[in-house]
Amino acid sequence: MPRTYCDDNFGTYEIQSEEDIEFYQANQRRSVKKKCSGCGRVVRLLPQYVLCNSCADKAEKGWDF
Repeated sequence: MPRTYCDDNFGTYEIQSEEDIEFYQANQRRSVKKKCSGCGRVVRLLPQYVLCNSCADKAEKGWDF
């Protein structure tokens, strides 16, 4: 049965295999606390990201920050 995990990098994960769990856990280990340049919240993101998942989704739909 799939499990659901959420994070600020990719939003919702549908965990269906051991590979999915490893991917999720690796991203959690590499994530750091930083301020999202879109909403200003302090979130845990991969170092190369500047937007949380919610703001990245909005940016893809044309929102300006």
